[in-house]
Amino acid sequence: MENREVLKKNYSLKRVFRKAIMFIASKFPFMPGNLRARLFKMAGVKFTNVKTNFIGYNVYFDDLNPELITVGENTIITEGTKILSHFLDVSYDDFDHQYLGNVFIDCNVFIGMNTVITKPISIGKGAIIGANSVVTMDIKPYTINGGVPAKFIKERKIYKK
Repeated sequence: MENREVLKKNYSLKRVFRKAIMFIASKFPFMPGNLRARLFKMAGVKFTNVKTNFIGYNVYFDDLNPELITVGENTIITEGTKILSHFLDVSYDDFDHQYLGNVFIDCNVFIGMNTVITKPISIGKGAIIGANSVVTMDIKPYTINGGVPAKFIKERKIYKK
């Protein structure tokens, strides 16, 4: 799932437009969550169904490469969450070596307040991530995870109607 392509600095008009939309979407507290999802989709984040998603206030999607972030339907991303798609390669002694990575969030996922997603990862269907977690590894479907770094807490029991 990892895309170890080196980040190229690009200051195009498209990037400026994306940053403007991202700022508008994240900074208006009285905007409905599904409208926020539509604005983030306009900025380049991939949503499978924006009508069923809720994106909370002050959520940050990486504005350098938002097209590397995919969010499934019926997903709730709460206030203050940060999702990054570029990362520093610590094996070099300078800060010019950054790489890109895909972030995939499957459907029916709940991401708690002030969570940071900071590596190329995949979050499985029906997963729950606790508040103030730092996600650096893949999350299995139907599990509850939390902490710094986020660790497995327990399996979820799913009840069918």
